[in-house]
Amino acid sequence: MSDVETRKLQEVGGGTYTVSIPKEWATDHRLEAGMELRLYTHLDGSIVVRSSAADVDRLSEATVAVDGDGPEAVRRAVRTAHAVGFETVTLTADSFSEAQRRAARSAVRGLVGTDVLAESETEIEVGHLLDASTVSVRQSVVQLQYVALSLHREATRAFLDADGDAHDRLTDRADEADRLARMVARHFSRSLLSLDEIDRLDVPRPALFDYYATARRLDTVAHQALRTAGVAQRLPEPLSEAVGEDLRSAAESASEVVDDAATAVLDDSAGTAHEALAGSDDALAAVDALEDRLFDGADVRSAPAAAALARALDCLRTTVRCGRETAEIALQAAARAENIDTQP
Repeated sequence: MSDVETRKLQEVGGGTYTVSIPKEWATDHRLEAGMELRLYTHLDGSIVVRSSAADVDRLSEATVAVDGDGPEAVRRAVRTAHAVGFETVTLTADSFSEAQRRAARSAVRGLVGTDVLAESETEIEVGHLLDASTVSVRQSVVQLQYVALSLHREATRAFLDADGDAHDRLTDRADEADRLARMVARHFSRSLLSLDEIDRLDVPRPALFDYYATARRLDTVAHQALRTAGVAQRLPEPLSEAVGEDLRSAAESASEVVDDAATAVLDDSAGTAHEALAGSDDALAAVDALEDRLFDGADVRSAPAAAALARALDCLRTTVRCGRETAEIALQAAARAENIDTQP
């Protein structure tokens, strides 16, 4: 636990103020009389004192040795460095193959505002070109909400129609959701090390965490939808009208839960969060009822159809749980705003 000291602010004339720090602190941080210090103010009310500009630039660049000789090792290194929040990353290896170079270019295409800046036999330099001050994390979550829910609707329709080609059509949309989620994660990760990031984004740190947690769950919803579309490839024929109608109703309920929950986070609405939680109970009950009918065997008699429906219901259950968890995030934010943010 950090030590806490109380000091009085002293006026020394000419509109200048001073505050003393304990000698032990100065010794521990190698501060000496006459040393030039850097002071930074931040939007959250913090005043930060640094003895080195290097502390501020910790995320400016990094060098990453690629562990492995396959393309996946390069993709993993690019994504990991991007998620940490480095501005420029130099990948190094004894020698990069053409497949690895293609993997690097492919990886940056899946990241917002990132590009390959330079290549050599032993190095690949990747840079992030997007200024945080031009980014709206909230709007990115709004866009992710739209993409995830539209994917959910399209995948449900594909499954009900036994449309085996839908998975390939929807892959690009799932990639878009992944790009948005990775961008939000990157800015959240940078905020853990840099108060400047919070200033540029103009988002309080607690709200940024809520957006990050919501984006992760919306990304999961998008990938569950893609999985559902993939399951449609295994459905030999459309489900019976009765089962199909019940599945459509359950999927719509799941969509409403996720939509309400994400909106509750974005709009700071505890009431909408409670509606999402109540809706999640009903949606899960509908999924459970469908699963019971599945095991009865009366409505779904084909073994391949039963297996496909079981997988689709599993995706739907995960989607509802993502909505429920998002609603809980909104309620926590509301409790924080009511009991902490409003205190003087």
